[in-house]
Amino acid sequence: MKKSTFWVMCSLLIVLSAGSVYGQGFTGPGAGTANGQVQTVTVIQARGLPDHSLVILTGSIVQSLGREKYTFRDSTGDITVDIDRDLWTLLGISVGTNDRIEIGGKIDVEKRVVEVDVKYIKKL
Repeated sequence: MKKSTFWVMCSLLIVLSAGSVYGQGFTGPGAGTANGQVQTVTVIQARGLPDHSLVILTGSIVQSLGREKYTFRDSTGDITVDIDRDLWTLLGISVGTNDRIEIGGKIDVEKRVVEVDVKYIKKL
């Protein structure tokens, strides 16, 4: 197995298992971000979350930006998502602009630019 495929699979398992810790740990302000809980959010909400927050978004991919970057859109706006080529292969799916999907991943903030590093994709 290629190292990159191995790491994609490990990341996928981490994101999917993160939901099983829901309700454990700190439950005060910022609980959904500080302790690794997955939050279902809109694009506009995702833009305001801190780096490394785990999120689930529902919408569609509307454009390829090249270099594994895509524009993801929901009813509240657009956000750039980073989807590794190996993830497409691992999941064995193809997604068009008319497909409604759910993505899960981690917020990545660099130089005030917010993106989502996608760890799983599911067609709805």
